[in-house]
This record gives sequence, structure tokens and C-alpha cells, in this order.
Amino acid sequence: MSLTSPCVGLCKLDAATGFCLGCARSGDEIAEWRGQTDAWRAGVWGDLPGRFEKLGIACRRLPWETDDIRMFVLQSLQHRRGTWVGGIVGAAGEFAAAPGQSIDAELDGETVIAGTPGARLRFLIDESVRALTFETKETPLERSRIVLAVKRERGWPNVTHALTALGPDVDAIAPEDRGGQVFDLGLGRKEARFCLRVGPGETEDVLVSATASVFPANLPLIAPALLADSPARVIETALGRIEILTAIPQPGGQSPPGPHTHLLPDHIASGRAMPAGMELPRAYLPGAIFYPAA
Repeated sequence: MSLTSPCVGLCKLDAATGFCLGCARSGDEIAEWRGQTDAWRAGVWGDLPGRFEKLGIACRRLPWETDDIRMFVLQSLQHRRGTWVGGIVGAAGEFAAAPGQSIDAELDGETVIAGTPGARLRFLIDESVRALTFETKETPLERSRIVLAVKRERGWPNVTHALTALGPDVDAIAPEDRGGQVFDLGLGRKEARFCLRVGPGETEDVLVSATASVFPANLPLIAPALLADSPARVIETALGRIEILTAIPQPGGQSPPGPHTHLLPDHIASGRAMPAGMELPRAYLPGAIFYPAA
């Protein structure tokens, strides 16, 4: 893989060691980076794990260029190497193949598109996307959680603070789904939004009647229809979208193996965008997390 800069957008030199508290390079290494050879840069990358540990740095950029990130995502899907999760703590969609199922994945320009029974995925991986990890140097890459983070200047999904009708889902991954009506639950978070896509019928009527109501106070009104109908759940982040089409478990039930969603008001109320111990530098928004298969 190509060697890119380890910068994560947090640029502050530690007074005691002289190393950056974001990327663990020295001031001289940062200044010389662009003009040096690949061999020199590889040497610096080789020294970084020990410096990360000494400085107590958790978030580390992987030495991948944009094409490397695309190929990692594509191959992780084609070979069913784990689960991609998009959303926030308490409101997320998990994309993975159920036992015995395959994943169809392709690269269309800068975009990775994938589908498996019960779910679809689309990630736009351009120059604003970074691959990060929070694992220690002892964790092999194939066992590491990988975070795809997006530079804030690329923008984020529109933020709503109440249940909002968005109209037809013109951005649906499958053309046949683009006539479905989308309703944003209105979680009020810039990191992700959690939407429902419905066709004509009782569930759409219930959501229309609940428009402008606030989550989670509106759950007693909308939950019975959602449990009965299991509409598509659409989770959007700055990276793209995950669409989950599987049935919503009944109260007390278990999420099925393979694609599913989580919508847990108590966890959403924590305000966390990322799991504990995986805080991103302010320069980035979370896109998706890859969890390798056990």
C-alpha cells in the first residue's frame, strides 16, 4: 500500500517529547515529509507505534491512500470478512451477510456499492476519507476495528430535530425503491440520521400524522406500526448510507444474524457518536466502523 501522511488533523507538539500529539511525528519530520523519499517515510511509519504508546495516543491513521481504502472496503465485503456499522451510539445499522448468504459488491468510480439479502450499502470514498484505527500495536491488522472518517469540510447529512417527511427516496440504492417515502426520525445529530422508507399504507399514514413530533416521546404513537410493518431503515452518514430491510424484532426478541438495526433511546441519550474509547479528532466526522469477523 502507498504511504500517506499519518496526520489526523490534531497538530500540537508535546513539550516533553517533541512529538505531535496527533500523528506522533517530530516537528522536523512533519516539515520534511513532502520532500522525502518513500523509504524515509516508511522508516518514520515504522517508528510510530512505539511513539503512540509512549504518548498515550489512541486514534491512529493507517498508511493507506484513497485507492487502498476503496480496495479494503470492497474486499472486506466480497470476502465477508466482517460487519460494517453506520450511525451513532444507539441508532445504527449493521451490514453483514447472514449465515449462508453472499454479498455482491462493486466499485463504481469512487463509490463502493454492495447488496446482500436484507440490506444494501453505498459509500463514497474520495480524498476526504481517512482510515483510522484505535487498536494497539500488538493487534494484527486483520483483527483490527477500522474507522472510516470523513473530513468535516465534505459536509454531513441535513439535521432535523423532529420527525420530518423528506419525500421520495431519490437517493435509494436500488432504483425500484426510489418511489418510497422517507421520514427522518429527527434525532438532531450531525454525525448521522436515522430514517424510515415506507410505501403507501397504514405506516405512512401514522408517520404523516406524527410529523413534527419529537423522538423518543413519539415512540408510543409510531412503534406499533413500525413493528407490524418493518419498513426499510435508512442510516446516512457523511460517508454514505446503509439500508436495512430485515424484520424489526418484537419486544424481547433478538436481532437476526446478518443485517439489522439498533434504535435504543437510552443509548442515544448518551450523546455519543462513537463507542467508548473511539473518540475522533475534531477534524473528522464518523463514516462507518468495520468490525472483523470473530
